[in-house]
Amino acid sequence: MPNCQKCNQKWTWKQALKANFKLDGMECPYCGQDQYITAESRRRTNWISFAPALSLLMLAFMDVSLGILISIIIVLSILMIGIYPFVIKLSSDQESFW
Repeated sequence: MPNCQKCNQKWTWKQALKANFKLDGMECPYCGQDQYITAESRRRTNWISFAPALSLLMLAFMDVSLGILISIIIVLSILMIGIYPFVIKLSSDQESFW
């Protein structure tokens, strides 16, 4: 789980997941300081978010039933959402993605 860079408090899974949808930063629930997801973490999570689409592409070339294909995509999507908060890091400064 990510830690606030100012007060060093560990965020909950729900708070970390919510930070993903806030592009302009999120206020730390403990100290009130704005926190941003680091550029490195954004790049890393972008690769994780491609897992369901990549599996769809790979399985499209195999003889797999539609039910199994949809099940795999759902499982990978849930797994992606589940591990996301564990791979992000926070920064007090907004970093450029590029």
